[in-house]
Amino acid sequence: MKDIIIVRPDRCKGCNACVRVCPAPEANVTLKLDNGHIYTKVNVDKCIACGECLKVCTQGARDYVDDTAVFMSKIKDERMVVIVDPAIRIAYPNQWKGILNWFKKRSYTIFDGGFGADIYTWAMMSLIEAKNIPNVVSNSCSALVNYVQAYQPSLVQNLAPVASPTLCAAIYIKNYLRRNEKIVVFSPCIARKFECAETGLIDYSVTFKKLMEYFQKNDIVIPQENYPDNDYEFYEKVANVGSLSTRPGGLCENIANFNMHINGIYSAGNRSATTQLNSFSKTPSNKLPDLLDALSCDFGCGLGPGSNPNNSCFDVISTFKSLEDDMRAKSRGKVKWGDEKLWKKLDDELDLDDFIRSYAPKRTSPIPTDADLEPIFNQMGKKTDKERTYNCGYCGYTTCREMATAIYRDINTPDNCIFHVLANKQTEIKQDDEKNAKYEEFSQKVAEKAQAISENLTKIDDASAKTAEKKDTVTELLKNIIAFCNKNTSMDEASVKQMATILETTMNSLESFDENIDVANDSAKVISTSVSELNSLLETLKES
Repeated sequence: MKDIIIVRPDRCKGCNACVRVCPAPEANVTLKLDNGHIYTKVNVDKCIACGECLKVCTQGARDYVDDTAVFMSKIKDERMVVIVDPAIRIAYPNQWKGILNWFKKRSYTIFDGGFGADIYTWAMMSLIEAKNIPNVVSNSCSALVNYVQAYQPSLVQNLAPVASPTLCAAIYIKNYLRRNEKIVVFSPCIARKFECAETGLIDYSVTFKKLMEYFQKNDIVIPQENYPDNDYEFYEKVANVGSLSTRPGGLCENIANFNMHINGIYSAGNRSATTQLNSFSKTPSNKLPDLLDALSCDFGCGLGPGSNPNNSCFDVISTFKSLEDDMRAKSRGKVKWGDEKLWKKLDDELDLDDFIRSYAPKRTSPIPTDADLEPIFNQMGKKTDKERTYNCGYCGYTTCREMATAIYRDINTPDNCIFHVLANKQTEIKQDDEKNAKYEEFSQKVAEKAQAISENLTKIDDASAKTAEKKDTVTELLKNIIAFCNKNTSMDEASVKQMATILETTMNSLESFDENIDVANDSAKVISTSVSELNSLLETLKES
């Protein structure tokens, strides 16, 4: 099956909000890309399509796909049967009739999905009363059915062996009304696409949200109106109590209205429902209820991920209260509202075997042992029991062990663990400090050598200036000696003394000249040595 939840990696910030809220421990796969960016994609084989991640993603990184685009592309060429979920009244209270009329004008047959819930309630009552399904878990919520199959396979035997309310409607349309057109369902559920694909009974799964987005994108205007009631001219069969099944506890209430001895409890909300399913699998059967009616969405299907995102719980409560009041008014205020003749009619007309469905568990991942997780914890940098039980939740998992298990299953990375990241950061800081110390030492040595070169260059400049100055004096003295000798071919005592004076002056100048040359040579040697040492430091720096 193709992805239902889709992810845009460029928008994902790696905040782990999706992992944190997801009840399916293997649905999210967190990766580190080559550029260091961490993002979380979806494993379609393990995703239950509850849509919780869509609600918490503030980056716009997640969306979902349904069949709206494909279905609407065929609207001019095909005439289909539409099964509409009762929750459409909640999604668009001032437009729902206009939406359905838009399709009816195009020769589409509009069928009340609530009637499918009536059939589902009838089938469940029949099986529970016959004791054919003790401790049954309702299967009206596609997301939770997916959860049971993938993560609580031992409960598959407890799943109601009845087609879901929507599928019951499709079976009735095909088998009893003999309609052979394609069937499309309008609902707030994105997980419904699973059961449509698995059974082939429904051709297209369209959500309220995507349908309205299509209308807006294509400039199809559905006027806002104040509808006086909840009635609508559906094709043939109209729901009785089935319209209330999509609210929390609706199925339990409907069954209790006709058999108060059936013990049913309900749970609504993703975390609450999956927690109860986990407990259900571990509880002795003599302590379990006859029926667990579990819905993934808070306040039932009215707040489904494919519904109007602007709705609140008060919209759900208000609409269901209005529906209930209408039903009570029609049944003249009786506690058991609705026409009980319907149930006898269903008994007479329907064959229970037509609505039976079985489920198969999916392959589950092995649970790693302590020995399996030991190298994972070491990889995360967690050496002690304290470090392995920080359970900070940064990674999105409740415990460090769950995170280690995810890494073991290759659906997460140690780089998504804050402890690992901080530990690596400390190591990097220490390494940086060591490198910085080396760089400071190098810098100091370079400065020392540069200073030596600079000072000796100055000395050479000074010595060169003094040498040049003495050069002229010595040259002049030497010329005088040569001239004196050429003039005085014969020497007397006075000539010798005069020449001795000239020679002494010349020698003093030559000694000073020689001293300046020695200074320049010494400075040159210092410079040469410093340059050699600087080259050695540079090679060492390159190697590090």
